[in-house]
Amino acid sequence: MPAFRLRLRDDRIVSLSTPSVMGIINLSPDSFYRPYSSADDIRKTIEQMVVAGADFIDVGGEATNLSVDLNHSPNVQQQLDRVLPWVEWIARQFPVLISVDTSEPQVMREAVARGAHLINDQRGLQRPGALATVAELKTPVCVMHFFTAARQPGSCSLPELLAMMTADLSIRAGQCRTAGLSADQIIIDPGFGQGHYCKNAEENYYLLAHLDAFTSLGFPVLTGWSRKSMIGDTLGVAAPQRLYGSIAAATLAAVKGAAILRVHDVAETRDAVNIFRAMDVHYG
Repeated sequence: MPAFRLRLRDDRIVSLSTPSVMGIINLSPDSFYRPYSSADDIRKTIEQMVVAGADFIDVGGEATNLSVDLNHSPNVQQQLDRVLPWVEWIARQFPVLISVDTSEPQVMREAVARGAHLINDQRGLQRPGALATVAELKTPVCVMHFFTAARQPGSCSLPELLAMMTADLSIRAGQCRTAGLSADQIIIDPGFGQGHYCKNAEENYYLLAHLDAFTSLGFPVLTGWSRKSMIGDTLGVAAPQRLYGSIAAATLAAVKGAAILRVHDVAETRDAVNIFRAMDVHYG
């Protein structure tokens, strides 16, 4: 895979030359997979992820699955209350990179002030003030492709969808550059998923198969397939039974050039990445 790197706001450089593993900590009670039952549950999960070799811990306070009405998502204060204590705790406890999963400028500012290293915006910096805030903070950002208006899945050909999405992400990355971020502070995410992601299962698999179209834009690519519905559609199983499918999808993404794999199951994905790296080192 291309030798990408990530420049943090303090100018430290993080190598993304081999796939990194990002552990998901979604603190919303509406999370589609295993909502946390207690602070002890959250703490234990984070500790296990770090011990298992997570490169990033991604902390978010909003769910975006189909059961959630995005027009009535948690308000800013709810997100702050959910996210900030855990960003602070992780920053004190572990030398791991902290990502904050939010589209809200105030949450971005407060999280970075408490130790977050990366903004992961599933709305692609489309909220008012989001792009300006990231530029002001000089913080690396992951920009996910997010349709500005609801799209009907299957409403265009697969090549047309790929061309549209790569063009959109290229434009958004260019806007980040114009705002003052350097190329090594930008990550892109195709936005894999159904429901609010406005793609069907076939389209998701096509985009995964053509992930090189996104890496060719010149930025590291983050992929998020973990436990998602397109895996369930293929295997005919619910989220708790999608571990093996998730590992397979993460491995395919690594082979296709993904720089960061966003997952619920860090230990299992880390094993898969280590096997991939062993092959790549000797025969890549």
